[in-house]
Amino acid sequence: MKDSQLTEIVASCDQEPIHALGLVQPHGALLAFDPQGRLQAHSADATRWLGALPELGQPVSDKHLSPLSRQTIRAALADRQITMDSVECNGADGHRFDLVMHWSGDLLIVEFEQLAFNTPPASQFALYSQRAIQRLQSSPFNDAVGLLQAAAEAIQGMTGFDRVMAYRFLPDGSGQVIGEARREDLVPYLHQRYPAGDIPPQARRLYVLNPIRQIAAVDAAPVAILPPLNPQTGSPYDLSYSVLRSVSPIHIEYLKNMGVGASMSVSIIVEGKLWGLFACHHMTAHRASHAVRLSCTVLTQVVSILVSQVEARQRSAHDQRVHDLRTKIAHELAHADDPLAGLLVSADDVAALVDCEAVVAVVDREVIALRGTEPLDKTPLWALADHMAASREEMLVTSCWTEALPDIPPILTPSGSAAGCLAIQMLGDARITIVWLRDELVETINWAGPPDKVVALGPNGARLTPRGSFEVWKQTVRGRCRDWTDTHQSAARELKAVLQDIALHRMREGERARTTLLATLGHDLRNPLQAINMAVQLMGRGLASSNDTARRVEGSTRRMQSLINYILDVSRIRSGVGLGLTREHVSLKGLLESIVEQNRLAHPGATISTFLPDDLGDVFVDPDRFNQALTNLISNARQHGDATYPIELLASVHPGEKRVELRNRLSGKPTVSFERLMDPFKSGSLDNPNNRGGLGLGLYIAGAIIKGHNATLDGQFTESEAVITVRLPDVE
Repeated sequence: MKDSQLTEIVASCDQEPIHALGLVQPHGALLAFDPQGRLQAHSADATRWLGALPELGQPVSDKHLSPLSRQTIRAALADRQITMDSVECNGADGHRFDLVMHWSGDLLIVEFEQLAFNTPPASQFALYSQRAIQRLQSSPFNDAVGLLQAAAEAIQGMTGFDRVMAYRFLPDGSGQVIGEARREDLVPYLHQRYPAGDIPPQARRLYVLNPIRQIAAVDAAPVAILPPLNPQTGSPYDLSYSVLRSVSPIHIEYLKNMGVGASMSVSIIVEGKLWGLFACHHMTAHRASHAVRLSCTVLTQVVSILVSQVEARQRSAHDQRVHDLRTKIAHELAHADDPLAGLLVSADDVAALVDCEAVVAVVDREVIALRGTEPLDKTPLWALADHMAASREEMLVTSCWTEALPDIPPILTPSGSAAGCLAIQMLGDARITIVWLRDELVETINWAGPPDKVVALGPNGARLTPRGSFEVWKQTVRGRCRDWTDTHQSAARELKAVLQDIALHRMREGERARTTLLATLGHDLRNPLQAINMAVQLMGRGLASSNDTARRVEGSTRRMQSLINYILDVSRIRSGVGLGLTREHVSLKGLLESIVEQNRLAHPGATISTFLPDDLGDVFVDPDRFNQALTNLISNARQHGDATYPIELLASVHPGEKRVELRNRLSGKPTVSFERLMDPFKSGSLDNPNNRGGLGLGLYIAGAIIKGHNATLDGQFTESEAVITVRLPDVE
C-alpha cells in the first residue's frame, strides 16, 4: 500500500465521529427532550427499562416514569443548571437507576443507568474517596510516578477493577504506563509504551470534555437511538457528555484483543490539557456505579492538582537554579575584557545551565571547549554557526543530527559523534554561538505490541485495525540523544538574553567612549596643530633652525597619528544589536497569564495580581521577546517598588490598540524622568543597591523590544505609584 493511501486511511479513522455514533450501551435507557419538555428521541430499549413512554413530540404525563423521575426532569427543563447531580429512582419491574442529565445543544439528554441491587450507598464511596484524598495530600511526593502509583491503588480499591494503569502522555503523543495496580495473576503492563495512534485525536478531545468514560461490557450489543437523527438539526446526536454512549467498533476490537471484558478511563487534566489518564480494565463484564465514578473523578481532580504542584515545584527549583547561574554568568561576562575571555571564565556555569556531555563556544572563527576536550574537527562547528547565521536561527534544537542537519557532518568528540545539539547564536560585535552536545542514547522501548499501523479491508473499504497482540515488543532506537526539554531550551534562552544584555552594554559603552574620544580628539588635535603652526612661523622668521622645526613637527605629527589611529580603532565598534523577532499570532490573555506564572514561580516572595478580561483577543508578537520585555518590567517593579504592596498587571482593549499596564507602589518617587531611566548608562545604573549584580539595562531592553513590535512604552510616576503602559496595535 502506498504511503498516500495509508495517510488517507489514518486521516479517515482520526475523523471518525465517536461522539455521534447514535448508539448507547444496553445497561440503561436514554431519553431526549426539547426545551418545552416534549420527547424527541429515546433508545430502542427504553420501554423495557422504564415502561410506557409518551409518543414522540409529546410531553411526559403522570402515566409515564416514576414521580421522582418526572419531578427531576421538569426541574431541569425549568433551570438548565440543575443537571449536575444524579438522582436514584425506580423504573419498570423494580429496577433501580441513577438518573443523570445534561444538555446537548437544545436537547435535554436524560439517561437512566441501571444500578445493581447490591450497590452500596453513595455515601460509602464518598468516604472511600475522602480517605484516599487525605492519604495522597498528606504524602510528600517528589515526582509524579509515586503519586500516580498511589492513586492507581486507591482507584482499584474503590472500583474493584482487575487492573488500573496510570498512563502518562509523552511529548510525541505516545504514552507510558508509570503506575499499575493489578490482580496478581495478570501480566504486568508497567513501563510499557503505547503509540499515539492508540488514542486518536477525537478521543483525546472527548477525554478533556468528559473526564470519565465506562464500557460496562465489551461483548454487549449496543442499542440504537430512535429516530436515528436529531429531529431539530437532521444530524446525529452529540453524546460527548453521555454516560451511556457506546464506543467505536475499532476500540471494542482493541479491547477484545487485549482480553478485556470491561473498561473505564478517568482523565488527568493539568492546566487545561490532557496530561494522562487512569485506564481501568476488568477481564469480565464489570460496572462502576455513577457514585463510584464521581468519587474517582473527584480523586483524579485532586491528583491533577497535585501533579501540577509537583511540576510547579520542579519548574520553580529549575528556574531558581537558572536564575542564580544567569546572575553569575552576567557578572563574569560584564567584568571580562571581551566575550571570549568572559566565556572562558564562566565556562562551568554555562555548562551547568543545560544537562549535556559537552559544550563548545564559537566566537567568530575561534572555537573553545567549555566542557569536555577541544573538538577534534572544528569544521562542522564553523558550518553549524554559518548555517544558523544564514537561516537567521537564534536557536537550533535537534535530538537527531543526521535528520536535522544532513549537510553538516556530525561533530566529532573524544567519545564519538554527537547525536544531537542545542545551539544559540547572537549576532553582534562578535558572532557568538554556544553549542551544547549530547552523545547517542541507545534506547530500548518496550511497546505494548508492534506500534505499526495495520490496514485491513472491511465492508466499508480499507480501514485501520487495532493490534492483535499486546506482548512486549522491543524496539532499539539509535542515532538519537535524549530529548531537549522546554526547561533546557528556556535555560539556553536565558544565556542568550545575558549575551544580548552584555553586547548591548558594551555597545553603549563603546558609543560613550567614542563620543568622549571625539571630544578629546577635537581638543587634543589643537595642541599639535598649534605646535606645527608655531614652528613653521618661527622658522619663517629665522628664529628657529630647520632641524629644530623638523623635530617639533615630527613630534606633533606622531601625536596626531596616535590620536587618529585611536579613533579609527574605536569606530570599528558595532552601532546596534539586531533583535531578530519571530512574530506570530498568540492569545494576549494566555501569554500574559504564562508570563505572570513564570515570574511568580521564579520569585515566590513577590505578589502579582492581575485583571485580564476574556475578550482581549490575539496579538502579533514574538512570544519569547515579549515575555523578556514584560519580565524585565516586572523585575524593575519588584526591585524598585514597595514589596509590601502587590504588583498589578492589567490589560484592556481600546480602539485600534490593546493596552497592558503594570502598576506598583513606589518606595520613593524617582528624581529623573522616565525617558532618562530608559538610558542604559544613566548615573547609578551599575551596582545599584536595589539591583546588586544587575546591569541596569532592563528598561532599555524592554523599550527596544516593545519598539521592535511597532508598539510604545510609556511611564508615569506619582508620589506613590509607578504606571508603565505598553500600547500594542490591533492585529490586522
